[in-house]
Amino acid sequence: MTQSVKPRLFFIDNLRAFLIILVILQHLAITYGAPTGLWYIHEGVVDLPAGFFYVFFLAANQAFFMGLLFLFAGYFTAPSYDRKGYGLFFADRALRLGLPIGVFIYVIDPLMKYALTGFQVPLLNLFLSSPFEGLGFGPLWFIEALLYFTIVYIIWRTFKPKPMRAYSIPSNRGILLFGLLLGAVTFAVRLVFPVGYSFDLLGFQFPFFPQYIALFPVGLLAYRGNWILTMPKETGRLWSRVAIVLLLLMPVLIVVGSTSTSLGPFGGGWSWQAVTFAFWEQLFCIAVSIGLTVWFREKINMQSRFTKALTESSYAAYILQAPILVYFTVALQGIQMPPPLKFAVFSPIAVALCFLAGFAVRKIPKVDRVL
Repeated sequence: MTQSVKPRLFFIDNLRAFLIILVILQHLAITYGAPTGLWYIHEGVVDLPAGFFYVFFLAANQAFFMGLLFLFAGYFTAPSYDRKGYGLFFADRALRLGLPIGVFIYVIDPLMKYALTGFQVPLLNLFLSSPFEGLGFGPLWFIEALLYFTIVYIIWRTFKPKPMRAYSIPSNRGILLFGLLLGAVTFAVRLVFPVGYSFDLLGFQFPFFPQYIALFPVGLLAYRGNWILTMPKETGRLWSRVAIVLLLLMPVLIVVGSTSTSLGPFGGGWSWQAVTFAFWEQLFCIAVSIGLTVWFREKINMQSRFTKALTESSYAAYILQAPILVYFTVALQGIQMPPPLKFAVFSPIAVALCFLAGFAVRKIPKVDRVL
């Protein structure tokens, strides 16, 4: 029996747009001075301890923002499949996920490489070269992974067509145990794939994937149990406090556990830093995800014309961020400024350009069916 369509959840739209803004800022921070992280351009690197702000900013964001996006993706996958059935759902996801990946690999990525090579390599050569070399997927690794998760969900629903049962909201103890289990799995995975490892063929950073793999099905459960709409405000406040405490503990952890020039011990292996960071990261993810979701639900569950345009453009902004940021930062390379100052001055402009590009592209006929 198909569930009724629920009203538009403006607070989730707003929160997703906020998360995508953080993604853009994350990549711009890596460009302008961050001592860690993967992105196309690194215009100077600020060493520790001067780069402490960057480490704090990047680690806090990385701990939760992509995981929460996967959770929301799972949350909306279940009702979409219920409404459309196998055929229409598969066609919709192939269009909305598969087509952007193809355009990015075969069109956008060569155009970015053209700028990154200083416009010296013939553009035709870049279009004809193998699209799967290096970072061909770019930030669309998220959409790629989501496509794989969706395929697995379709297969699962084919063998189990009846929707899963609805579970009640987990207790605070259950939430804590889930976070601890996820931390243990993350630590174990990083014994083999430490932070910084990237499987370039697919563009996946395996050290972070336990969280993504876990939170997508949590989103499915959250929809069936209506967790997001019924999560008590008191639970949101509790986990918000936990998130704040964990955030305040992170600088202490970095100062005590890092060397004068390296954060290497946190990335993986048999060290107390790797153990502590894996558990800190997953507990912070759970805490801040609950806190932010409840806070947005209670405080920002509305939209103006501006925020409507912002949220409707957020998916396109995510896809277009890579070429926008690459060409934007290449154009600014002649400006002599300390990288942290460049990050502070040009971040608002870069974010605005990404969303404006997304807004403009969606005005092309039929593009809004994909983006």
